[in-house]
Amino acid sequence: MLVDLAHNPLPLDFPWLMLPDHHRHHHHGVHDGAEAYENQNLKCFFSLYTHQTHCLVLPEAFEKTVCGSSSGWLILRDETTSSVALLNPLNRAQIALPQLCSSPFYDQDPSRVLHKAVLSADPSRYPFDYKVLAIFGEKRRLVCYKARDKTWTVLQDAGNNYEDIILFKGEELLATTEIGKLVVCDLDDDGCFSSGVDEIAPPFTFKGGKVYLVGIGGELVMLIRFVQDNPRYGHETYDFEAYRYDQFESEWEPINGLGEWTIFVGHNHTSAIKAQDFKGLIKPNCIYFTDDSLDMEDSLMVGHDLGVFSMEDRKVEPLGCDLSGFMYVWPRPVWFMPSMA
Repeated sequence: MLVDLAHNPLPLDFPWLMLPDHHRHHHHGVHDGAEAYENQNLKCFFSLYTHQTHCLVLPEAFEKTVCGSSSGWLILRDETTSSVALLNPLNRAQIALPQLCSSPFYDQDPSRVLHKAVLSADPSRYPFDYKVLAIFGEKRRLVCYKARDKTWTVLQDAGNNYEDIILFKGEELLATTEIGKLVVCDLDDDGCFSSGVDEIAPPFTFKGGKVYLVGIGGELVMLIRFVQDNPRYGHETYDFEAYRYDQFESEWEPINGLGEWTIFVGHNHTSAIKAQDFKGLIKPNCIYFTDDSLDMEDSLMVGHDLGVFSMEDRKVEPLGCDLSGFMYVWPRPVWFMPSMA
């Protein structure tokens, strides 16, 4: 069902699933299917709260690649111009960031893809004191932007092959590589990024796929996502493992479950919320995941790998927003955590 969000507001501080542009023509409701598809100004969100599809007028986001959602904002990239912008879907506020092609490192990387980006703070509250940390290019290096800078900067000494980045405890920008090396991105006395990072945990020996970081009740947790081949779509998630970081021993300890917490992973800033705060709407001790494979950036056969993984049952269940009948899902669905703070 397609619902006008202006008359059916979704609750704040509860995740919305931002749907691909080409999702709309499969729905019927307040808009005719063809009309909804032709209306490029609409951006649709699936609500776990209502189990309906809601729409916002967001022409700024049409056919842009969502590189992240963080602090109530979307980080968008125009693949044609390499321009990067922040967009608040609730009030349509926009902030233009420097074009990636203006950065010295841009031509040194053949893929030139901005895989994922997170914010250090809400730019509407801290317009002169926010930072953007991102994973860029074929080598998946760390790049950064500080408010009012003229260009992006690569953290040259940080190395390659990063897979996730988060803001932890509201003050530390952390990143992990595909083999679990954990680093904190340093700021100098002027609040600018230094060229290197401090390694706070060495590479972690595991056999798995994509790695995520998330803060849960003040503790740092690493998730490992296991993916297998799927003859129809190419890949599918079948398992997750979780580890807690012991800061005194500087090592990762396996944990069996997430307790009352529910985690949302994908191109979003990985988030954890208490399921009991939304009783009956989301399941505790579960991971809600969307497709964010870095190996298929140029393929249209992405976006289908989404669902709910139970840490207790070790099973994947459907999310409730079925995209399986689509020839392609692009841009990929992304979790968005609205905020009016």
